[in-house]
Amino acid sequence: MPDVELKQEKAKLKKVLRRWDLVFFSVCAIISLDAIAGVAKFGLWQGVTWFVIFVFIFLLPYGLISAELASTFPVEGGIYSWVRMAYGKLPAGITAMLYWIANPIWIGGTLAGVSIAAINAFYMEPNGHADLGWLASMFIGLIFVWVNIGISVVSLKRGKWAATVGAYVKAIAVIFFSILVVGFLIKKGMPSGHAPLSGLKPSATGFLAVIGSIVFLLVGFELESGASEEMINPQRDVPIGVLRSGAITAILYIMVVAGILLALPEKTLSASSGFTGAFQIVNQGVFGTGTGAKFLGYIFAIIIILTLISSGSVWILGSCRVEAMAALDGAAPRILGRFSKQGTPIAMAILSGFVGSFFVVYIFAVLKGSLTSFFSVMLSLALSTAVLCYLFSLPACITLRKKFPDVKRPFRVPGGTVGLWISVILSEICVILTGFTLLWPGFIDKYLLGQSYSIMDSWGVGRTFFEEVTFGSFIVILLVAVGFWAWGRAQSKGAETTDDDLIGNVVKDA
Repeated sequence: MPDVELKQEKAKLKKVLRRWDLVFFSVCAIISLDAIAGVAKFGLWQGVTWFVIFVFIFLLPYGLISAELASTFPVEGGIYSWVRMAYGKLPAGITAMLYWIANPIWIGGTLAGVSIAAINAFYMEPNGHADLGWLASMFIGLIFVWVNIGISVVSLKRGKWAATVGAYVKAIAVIFFSILVVGFLIKKGMPSGHAPLSGLKPSATGFLAVIGSIVFLLVGFELESGASEEMINPQRDVPIGVLRSGAITAILYIMVVAGILLALPEKTLSASSGFTGAFQIVNQGVFGTGTGAKFLGYIFAIIIILTLISSGSVWILGSCRVEAMAALDGAAPRILGRFSKQGTPIAMAILSGFVGSFFVVYIFAVLKGSLTSFFSVMLSLALSTAVLCYLFSLPACITLRKKFPDVKRPFRVPGGTVGLWISVILSEICVILTGFTLLWPGFIDKYLLGQSYSIMDSWGVGRTFFEEVTFGSFIVILLVAVGFWAWGRAQSKGAETTDDDLIGNVVKDA
């Protein structure tokens, strides 16, 4: 694509993100209350133990790598641009596709579903009504999707408030839940049959059970870098923002997981409907089923829905910019790189809305409840495979140190070259194992550890169906990414962008 067109689209961007905006952005992106119960469900108390361990073997090295890349190369498109400069357009295009497409699927499939479940649990059932029904659920799901899209297409000066409000609301939800847990334990004591504290002892089986959930819960530091050229001072603010948001998310996550494990019996964990289900149990344990419990349920349902909207909107806001930059650079169809006058990737946002809407309609109009549990398994695993987008971005930090050795680095991964290699190896192993255990669950348990594993007990479906759906969906995503790359390459033939076109004056000013 001609350099002039790339500059024209970038000229629409406005610098509006300050240091605390970045902190709120990361906190809102990383904390995923809809998925957090998976750590407790599969790992019992090991979920807490392994979470603490993963703070050091994944969150810390991954955060340090993200801080160096984001502060050294504050380029619009973030993760796409880093991989593009390190390895070229095809790996970068695949990275951008994995990074983006998981989000509209997540919003239309999981977040919309959890919102509807919250309405059913806190508004319908306590008043003796049946659930909303498939038609009303589909209608509300579509509204949910397009509310997220609406937030993502307003100017970033206004849209960033979704992250700020979302971060505060999520903190309120966690604190609210933790206070109820304390009240529950004071009134009821430790429930009989709760997971014993001896379960804190880590094991290889526990590691394999929780790695997918934990790594998925901890990613998102680089999301704000999709809007790097809309930050006021990224080289100063990003490293500090990563440190602050990392500490906040780790504390809030541990509070939730520990609260679930303290208040819920072990048998309840495997059947829990998640964070909302845990709240219902402790709420009723403290206030019973009367008016007070109902009122708190109404408030909590609103809080949960707000947290889901904030999660979806900030991920769409950031990931759409990543794929839009891929399009501007010739790694995706050119039309997807169009920005509005407000500086938002309007084409990608609209496409995200259609993808999210498709999944809402598919779940509620086509399935109408049948095979919904099977579809949910496929959906959650397909989303989790998005972790594999970090396969290229993490080692890119090493490659870019070699390729651009003279570029000023306001922040470096501590420990010199050795420290960088250790950080990349640790975080890369976590990413690879996450992808492997989600695409082929039980393989390591059975063939390397010699332990039995039942995919039916763990996921409720047979292995053939499981692998066809999860691995098949991942292959389809890869094929779409390659198709987008070929399309963009054909459109930009004879007008290839260079590293200098992409990163502007970042290298020149070093």
